[in-house]
Order: sequence, then structure tokens, then C-alpha cells
Amino acid sequence: MEYFYPQNCNIVTVGVPTVVDAVTIAFDTVNYLLAYLSREMSGVKGNPLDPLNRPGLKELEQQEVPLETKTKMLGLVGGLEDDEKRQLIHEILSPLGQNLMVTPKEVDDFINDMAKVIATGLNCALHEAVTMDNVVTHMH
Repeated sequence: MEYFYPQNCNIVTVGVPTVVDAVTIAFDTVNYLLAYLSREMSGVKGNPLDPLNRPGLKELEQQEVPLETKTKMLGLVGGLEDDEKRQLIHEILSPLGQNLMVTPKEVDDFINDMAKVIATGLNCALHEAVTMDNVVTHMH
């Protein structure tokens, strides 16, 4: 199938990432573990098995972890900068063939949601008659 576009037409490609590499998962896990332990050490008790008494993702990401805690928990690795930790994990996993690309199990719902968000944005941006109040009528 061939597509014909006017000469002065700009073509834009929109990409939505749908996979995550194992290095990122391992890196994030190490950081969440450090944040969780740092909270516990500072006296903020939580129960990972109790959904009403455990820190959320946002809380863990905002948790400041002192260098002393990092080195106490992870030794030399704890003292590395984030990019150095990520590189170390990559150097370990890649030669073993374990830096796999993972697709979340909710990928179909994610793709559907992202398609609606992108279509809504494009419709509102490109068509004067389409507003946030009536954009739903232009979706099928």
C-alpha cells in the first residue's frame, strides 16, 4: 500500500513505549528497597502485607535516602551514583543474555488508553470545531 502526501505536509510520528528492560526493573527495585528500608530505619513503620499501612510508589520515590544508609545496606554499590548503578546492572545482565525486554500484562489496556489520549489531543489541536467538551463525539 502506498501513501501519497501533499508536498508541504509535515508527517509526525508519535511513539508510546510499551516495554521495559530488565536493567530498569532491577535498578528501580534496588532504589525502592533502599527507600523502604530508610523509612523503616527513620521510624516510619509500615507493613508491606497490609495495603492500608504500606508506602505508595510516590512516597518511596520521594524518600530521601542518606548516603550512610545506602552504603550500610549495599556496601560499595550503595555509594555509586544512579547512572553508575544502572551501568553496573547492565554490565552484569547483558553478557548473560538477561537484559530482557518486558511487556506489562496490562499492555492492551494501556495501548487503548494511550490511543484515546493521543487521538483526543490531536483532534483538539487540529480541528477548531473540536473542543474538550465535544471531543467524545468524535471518537469511535
